[in-house]
Amino acid sequence: MPNSASVSADPSALYYVGIQPEQSVLESSFSSDDILTAVADGYDVLALPVTNPSFRARVTSLASPPPSTAQPYPIIAPPTLSEVNLPPDSPYTPHVFALASKWIELDSNDERVANLSAQILKHELAYAAFCGIAYVVVPGPKRRNNVSRYAEALSSALQAAPFTNIVLHLAMAEYVEDDQASSVLNDQMSIWDIWNSIRTMCDYPSRLSVGLQVPPRLPTQAVLSRWFAEPVTILFISGKVFLHNSKGYPVLSKAHQYFMFKFLKLRPYTILQDIRESTQVRINRKPSSKDDESAYLIYVRHLHTTLPPPTAIEKFGASYEDYLQNPLQPLSDDLESKTYEVFEKDPVKYDQYEKAIYQALLKSKDSSPLTVAVLGAGRGPLVARALKAAKSAGVSINTFAVEKNPSAYVYLQKRKELEWGDSVEVVFGDIRSWRPAHGADILISELLGSFGDNELSPECLDGVKGVLKPSGIMIPQSYTAHLTPAMSPKLYATIKAQNKDEAAHTPYVVLLQAVDLLSSSIHQAWEFSHATTTKSKPATLYEVDTSLQATSISGGNRVGTSNEHNARYSKGRFLCENRGVMHGFAGYFESVLYNDVEISTRPDTINKKSKDMVSWFPIWFPLPEPLYVPDNSEIEISIWRKTDNRKVWYEWSVETFVSLPGATSDRHLSSSSATAYASSSRRIRLACSQLCNPNGKFSSMNL
Repeated sequence: MPNSASVSADPSALYYVGIQPEQSVLESSFSSDDILTAVADGYDVLALPVTNPSFRARVTSLASPPPSTAQPYPIIAPPTLSEVNLPPDSPYTPHVFALASKWIELDSNDERVANLSAQILKHELAYAAFCGIAYVVVPGPKRRNNVSRYAEALSSALQAAPFTNIVLHLAMAEYVEDDQASSVLNDQMSIWDIWNSIRTMCDYPSRLSVGLQVPPRLPTQAVLSRWFAEPVTILFISGKVFLHNSKGYPVLSKAHQYFMFKFLKLRPYTILQDIRESTQVRINRKPSSKDDESAYLIYVRHLHTTLPPPTAIEKFGASYEDYLQNPLQPLSDDLESKTYEVFEKDPVKYDQYEKAIYQALLKSKDSSPLTVAVLGAGRGPLVARALKAAKSAGVSINTFAVEKNPSAYVYLQKRKELEWGDSVEVVFGDIRSWRPAHGADILISELLGSFGDNELSPECLDGVKGVLKPSGIMIPQSYTAHLTPAMSPKLYATIKAQNKDEAAHTPYVVLLQAVDLLSSSIHQAWEFSHATTTKSKPATLYEVDTSLQATSISGGNRVGTSNEHNARYSKGRFLCENRGVMHGFAGYFESVLYNDVEISTRPDTINKKSKDMVSWFPIWFPLPEPLYVPDNSEIEISIWRKTDNRKVWYEWSVETFVSLPGATSDRHLSSSSATAYASSSRRIRLACSQLCNPNGKFSSMNL
């Protein structure tokens, strides 16, 4: 659930489109005025090489092998005025993305070439930074076997240009030609793997991102999802990717349109390539044929106007994507009115609660008038829904609104005065110490958190079970916690930047966007049930001295000593078909409110059980250090819910495994059978995380 304090975001932010001039244009007579021409023609940015062919010619003349191998590498002087495309005093630099030279080879096997390439890159970055250019696009590595050399050069360049953002220009996937001269996908994750190695060696710098080259043939959905989780700043689209409709105008295929719609949620720049022969673009005249370059820009602008409408969660969470928030602790903290207001913007949740209350009232109507209590009433939305359900069911009820927040109590008093009158009794106090004279028929609470139990709903409802009549009904009846491993470089980098142990051992509430789930399965960790009541039960932490008044917010004198019945443990095993990096795991919950009325935040069941519900964002359990998982590996997540009767906390750890053929499997470890040894496989542990948040050292929920 989002807190009242949100990040600032402009949901109407523009989608930016740029153009990269063709090489023939740059080699002719490019000038600063051409930037103004591009902007006047409707482009937001121009992707422009920092240096021109004159600079390359000078470097080439110095790069010849020396007569003696003992001679040191030549020192490349910075580019001169005649060797740069952008004058140092140009007023148009805000409209420029700089392109580092394509011909440099930071990963060359030739030490001399690699050294000269590193010098050239630093010169170009320095000049771009001097001119005030925010982004410099650097060509990706040209070979697989020297990724570490490339990463070292890039890391050095980042250090030398501390205010410049480097965008690594990469293909989306690796294609090879088959026997029919068709382009086929080779190793679908190989390019991503190279990128991951580079950014890992560079230690996840915030100023390093990706510029993806969109291919004519899109790779698999697994590849697209993986890139969606990465910091993609630019999409490069060549004119060769476009098709032409019956009127000759350029269009994208349906698959490319869906791809664009998905990635435009990240608001990357779109840079068009290979679409014109000159820098003169006449955007104001209607395109007349497929050869009119302005038609490409018009089409991309048209795509922006035809984006699918945002979903309910996208509208609601426009300011919260990938924004880490500490979970609320409504038991120990008093919430602000704005926070309650955010909760109340979700009609789906309250519609489901009203349906559950309605069914519960019909079930119990023979005992009318019924005593109904809303526990933790806040500003009263569930009270209003209970009254509405009672009217629909034709059942008479006596309603209690119990709330410990003194300010919310005042708010409830005002609603009683203006709306509810004698139909509602407002009670100021901790729900665990509230004891009505004759017991309750129906107890209602919305104490659920993003992981179901992470706002201490089990402990709170323990304290009021004695209030419920033997045939009474608790809403919700039960709730379950669910989890799945995920990759999120953005969330990891955000936590890492906080530079403290606590940040990496704390669960967060977050609206996940730039995240890729590493497995298709979601594991149910545990369940809490309040569906039935019993006359005899063990003493719990929240059995209180009933002689105390309900207005005592302290909760009374606790006579029980145990909360161990609310402790839990679970281990989930997940198959990871495509290699990736695990930065943490996402948590969800499902709840049975009453009978067949349910709510869910699981991505695979929310549409069936509570479509468009926005009250709860997922919970994120981070890992202090990422774990690389290869193709067809397994991930095991162990998670504990622990308590010491003063607080509740989670601990978690992760292990990764791979099965190797031709070795003894775990089930045959005690066997000396040669047949078993040869025919089975052995599950090998690859890596494990540390135990996160041991003994609640960094994060806990106060009782």
